Amino acid sequence: MHAQAPCLLIPPSPEPGTEAGVPGPAAPRDDAPPPPAAGATAEPAARAGHPSWTASLLVERPAAELRQDLSRFGVGVGLASLYGLALGARQGGMSFVHHAAGVPAAMVAVACLGVPALTIVLTLFDAPLDPSRVLSATARAAAATGLVLGGLAPAAALFIVTSGSQDTAALMGLLGLAVGGALGVRVFLRDLGAALRRDQSLLTRSGYTAALLGFAAFAVVLALRVWWEALPLLDGGNS
Repeated sequence: MHAQAPCLLIPPSPEPGTEAGVPGPAAPRDDAPPPPAAGATAEPAARAGHPSWTASLLVERPAAELRQDLSRFGVGVGLASLYGLALGARQGGMSFVHHAAGVPAAMVAVACLGVPALTIVLTLFDAPLDPSRVLSATARAAAATGLVLGGLAPAAALFIVTSGSQDTAALMGLLGLAVGGALGVRVFLRDLGAALRRDQSLLTRSGYTAALLGFAAFAVVLALRVWWEALPLLDGGNS
């Protein structure tokens, strides 16, 4: 009988580029989604990191900065002057100067007279406010008013120049001023109201509400008074 040779099992040699005992990279699946392109993700990220000029003008900043707040207030005053130029287009000449200075004059009067008085009243109720917070709210309100008035300036110029009646032109001009002023007061009250909601005392919140409503009424009366005296278009239709 012949001796039977033992059978040896020889493992297959590993594929090139892989080591023994280490699995190679998985083969790509046919149904796997393709990897996103670099430009597709970079473009939304770039857009999110660069807000528009209007958004940066009205954004609420976590920390108030004096220089930026003064800049925002100045931009609001400048945009409001554009609406004044539109109002002066009916009469021309020095009327451009009077209206361009008279429209933002009401904003400056409310900021210099009404806002400090409101701050003093709120301090009597131990309001959690500091001057930087009040200044930031005032700057945002002025910027919002200026954006509205600046946007309405072309339409206001068209209506005022083509209107056949002085009273109708004055009414249209006053309507635009009311819209811009109302939005500015709303932004201001909302910003201060958000800071005053920390106190849960009913009496204190009632005092805050009364002070804010009183300021709103004072701002409306003061702005109308300044506009009536400073704008020839609104002076009873006699100018």
